[in-house]
Amino acid sequence: MGGRLYVAGGYTGGRVSWTVQRTVYEYDDARSSWATRAPLRMARGGLAMVALGGRLHVVGGSSEGATNAHEVYDPAADRWSEAPPMPTARDHLTAVAFQGRLWAIGGRTSFMGTQYPTVEIFDPATDAWSTGTPLPVGRGGLAAAVLGDAVFVFGGEAPLRIFSATEMYEVAGNRWIGKDPMRTPRHGIGAVAVGGKIYLPGGATEPGFARTDVNEAYSP
Repeated sequence: MGGRLYVAGGYTGGRVSWTVQRTVYEYDDARSSWATRAPLRMARGGLAMVALGGRLHVVGGSSEGATNAHEVYDPAADRWSEAPPMPTARDHLTAVAFQGRLWAIGGRTSFMGTQYPTVEIFDPATDAWSTGTPLPVGRGGLAAAVLGDAVFVFGGEAPLRIFSATEMYEVAGNRWIGKDPMRTPRHGIGAVAVGGKIYLPGGATEPGFARTDVNEAYSP
């Protein structure tokens, strides 16, 4: 956003125990440097963050269990403020900015808990949430990106299952459509749209803590 990259919250630790963080870092590409910014109001990991209308929106995540907290960052004031919470508390969700609104997609209550197909949409113009068309299958650890006039969702995990699914939200039909799946099923992945493609680096090919160097590119 504005030539800067932001990293907020997350976990430190390992397989046995970990600590949720409030820390926020800003990377300035022009200066090739990092700076510390105002911390989140709530420490949490497994959150989703979206740039929308010159602000950063952070939703969901886990602190002492899944949360529905929603915070908004004003970079000019270096300040976080509370915003209307999501209707559904969840962590390891994904989110995108689409058609001027924030879409919070999927997520879960815990690794072995409820896996949500839920799509909830926040409109900053009305300062309110609404319910969108749910995913075909609920899961956490998924990724999403916007390309053209469509939202794409990739991968994810549910207990003892890793997904290779690629799904596209079709605006005209108000529905999710299955597309060519990823070659390598993964969760905890990233997704970024660049030059007409969506790149899907990293993540894990096994449930829970794992990692991979796989990088795939999806062309609609």
